[in-house]
Amino acid sequence: MRPRRVVILLVGLLVIAAALVWAALELERPLSLEDLEQLTGTEWFNVRVLGKPTGYACVQTELAQAPEGPRLRVTEDVKLLISLAGRELEASKSQVTKYDEMLRPVEIELVKDEMGRKLQRTARLADHELTVTTVSAETEKTATLTVSDDFASDIIIGLKAARGELKVGDKFQFQAYEPELDILDENTVHVTGEKELEDGSRVLVIKALSKSLGMETVSWVDNRGRLVRQTVPGLMELTLERVTEEEALAQLSPLKIVSEIEVKGHLPSVRRLQEVRLKIVRKVGAAAEIIPATARQRVDVEGEDALVTIATEQPGAEGVTLPIEDEALAEYLAPTASAQSDDPRIVAKAREIIGDETDAWLAATKLVRWVHDNMRKVSSEPRPITALECLDEMVGDCTEHAVLTAALARAVGLPSKFCTGLAYVGGAFGYHAWNEIYVGRWVEMDPAWGEVAVDAGHLQLFSGSLDEASLARNSLAAGRTMGTIEITLLGYVGEDGEEVDLPEN
Repeated sequence: MRPRRVVILLVGLLVIAAALVWAALELERPLSLEDLEQLTGTEWFNVRVLGKPTGYACVQTELAQAPEGPRLRVTEDVKLLISLAGRELEASKSQVTKYDEMLRPVEIELVKDEMGRKLQRTARLADHELTVTTVSAETEKTATLTVSDDFASDIIIGLKAARGELKVGDKFQFQAYEPELDILDENTVHVTGEKELEDGSRVLVIKALSKSLGMETVSWVDNRGRLVRQTVPGLMELTLERVTEEEALAQLSPLKIVSEIEVKGHLPSVRRLQEVRLKIVRKVGAAAEIIPATARQRVDVEGEDALVTIATEQPGAEGVTLPIEDEALAEYLAPTASAQSDDPRIVAKAREIIGDETDAWLAATKLVRWVHDNMRKVSSEPRPITALECLDEMVGDCTEHAVLTAALARAVGLPSKFCTGLAYVGGAFGYHAWNEIYVGRWVEMDPAWGEVAVDAGHLQLFSGSLDEASLARNSLAAGRTMGTIEITLLGYVGEDGEEVDLPEN
């Protein structure tokens, strides 16, 4: 009940948000030496999660010499402490970015350590092509991304603010490269207002929305263009605040990753129920904003609360032949860094499991049952695991079961998704991972628990492909619930069809 992938990606998401992710604007002219010098300096920030000092960020901006003249070089260091299953762990990132005369990033070097899992990524820009090389413990790959004309840097807002060129009501759109996720992201920036601080100074309030993540950041920027404060609404009260070096490095309190949410009320054996009804209350904001409606999950709004009705999944039907080839499902058939479905070992194992089976539903059930029967179940080990590692080790929790199942399914032409959510067991809803597999329609299947059709205790928070952006959105969906929601059981429909109401205490 401790999906490592959710924890790892949530940590990665916190690191992204803690890395001073700014919006960007296009410059009208190259920067002078005076402009560049105005941007130099070192600033420290503390990182607070759920109100506790969990980490720090340091940003050092300096001049660097290049054949074309002085350029800007920015070094960002971020560190977060995590407590998981009684172990204190560390997630860190170091990123060096070099800029051209228009403050476009022309070279990015990223090194990160996600609780023992290390990765290096380098990106270099030439004209409209960004060449990205990623090196991990298992692989090294190079890819080329084509950037748009509005591709820009991550620090120009500060310069514009210092020049007095920003005003309330300004809106901008731009494209930026996010090295944490290895994606080009479209962003919208809006200067929404001004705020007076306790010392009488004033700051601009700037909101930036990431299209890929659906994540909004709210930043306060002073008249020198410096970041004063930044928050990510709805994500575990994540806040960055400018402080002194001594304050940033003071005693930190590790972020305790919870594995479950206690509930009010009790259910009988959930696998025998046709339907479960819940009330979800969010401490800040509307609960319905973070609980999606799905084919088996209805969400009704009651004020700020969500009334959720979850039905048990229905088994798929026979009659659809493998491989499934549909352009609309292409992203769910594609190999990814986590699910290497085109690797010969994955392909060979998948074909060995399904044998001569060509029916999509029957093949999917074989894969789910094989993973359940053959992977040894363990408690959470805090490091991200790929499908190939899963196949080699055959040890894991719900996350490894779901990642391996997704890769095996894609290897034989079955579109698959990775689901993040909460599953009822032992009087609580625990964070859990499972799959959706397309067999003519999407069917939710749980290889960790051996359910070819999930029970009514599976509350889905997000489901998507296994690329970096969708995995980050999975983590964002989970992060928005951690420490922020309460769940009350309202009732259920038993296997005999009888509806039972539970007292709301």
